[in-house]
Amino acid sequence: MRSESAAKIITHISNPALVAAITFLILLNSYNLATPLLVGVSWTFSTFVPLAIVYLMTKRGLVSDFLVTEKKERAKPFAGAILSYIVGSLALWSLGAPKIVTSLMLCYAGNTVIMMLVTLRWKISIHASGIAGPTTFMTESFGAWVSAFLLLLIPVGWARIRLRAHTPAQIIAGALVTIASTWLQLIIYRAVL
Repeated sequence: MRSESAAKIITHISNPALVAAITFLILLNSYNLATPLLVGVSWTFSTFVPLAIVYLMTKRGLVSDFLVTEKKERAKPFAGAILSYIVGSLALWSLGAPKIVTSLMLCYAGNTVIMMLVTLRWKISIHASGIAGPTTFMTESFGAWVSAFLLLLIPVGWARIRLRAHTPAQIIAGALVTIASTWLQLIIYRAVL
């Protein structure tokens, strides 16, 4: 039972929306851009709105639990998160936020679209994606040493498997698909933005 409690704690700590908040804060601080406005906009659309959507859907019975463990229930929370990331990207762009900050929000939108499409057929790990995407983005921004944070996939993967939320293949796919997607998006955003 102790290992199950540890797995639940790891699952909650590694919630992709919480990881997004930390990632934006690190990125903004690193470029001396952590103004209340940019932090507020980033956190609102990357963390607070997606969490609020799932919370409200749980309260209204549209999803069975806060982690949206049922594959068939995931499309609506994904759609809400995608919309939030797109609005967040537009808000950051309209505020004149640096391209790197807007690119991060756009990567969240793009990766979530891909996760939603995959989930229509197969339950891929969003927790693994939530570690792999920001780590890939930050590795591109700050150097190869940041890729060491991919090691967080080990406890996160263990926790999701221990809770019977995912198989090892779903964890690996969540990480690999998101790494590839983030790299591709960064190439596109560098050329376009």
